[in-house]
Amino acid sequence: MKYNEKTTDEILRRYKRDDRDFRGVTLKEGDLSKCRLAGVIFEGAQLLDCTFEKSILRRANFKAANLRGTTFKGADMSKSNLTGADFRGATLRAVNLSGADLRWANLEGVNLSDSDISGANFEGANLKSANLKGANPGRLWWKAKLEEARLEGTILPDGTVFGQAAVSALEE
Repeated sequence: MKYNEKTTDEILRRYKRDDRDFRGVTLKEGDLSKCRLAGVIFEGAQLLDCTFEKSILRRANFKAANLRGTTFKGADMSKSNLTGADFRGATLRAVNLSGADLRWANLEGVNLSDSDISGANFEGANLKSANLKGANPGRLWWKAKLEEARLEGTILPDGTVFGQAAVSALEE
């Protein structure tokens, strides 16, 4: 095992001892499903093909983390710092991202359908080919890169529901 490579058991053991700082760690294919990891710090971490399904990750810090192929389905990531995180290939369906900071995050091709993303900051985020169907993107949706994003069924702050025609109009 390499210096910064950790196991799921090691992370959970340290977290239970109130150690929240896992900056720069590498975890591959770790299963942290249904875990309570509020306030955990995974800044700059390599969390590849991991599972955080239905986990509590409120106020977590995933700033500049590589989260490729990781599953967050049904997780609570509200008010988390996800600035510059790479979510390509990740699953974020039905995730609570309310109040999360997603500035400059790479969400290309990510399925955010049925997620609560109200109040999330998407400034400079890459949402190319992302699926936001059934999600409420909050008030700063217009600052995100929305090229080729799937927005049908997305509810905007004023209650407007995007349809396919509205997406085409945005691209012109």
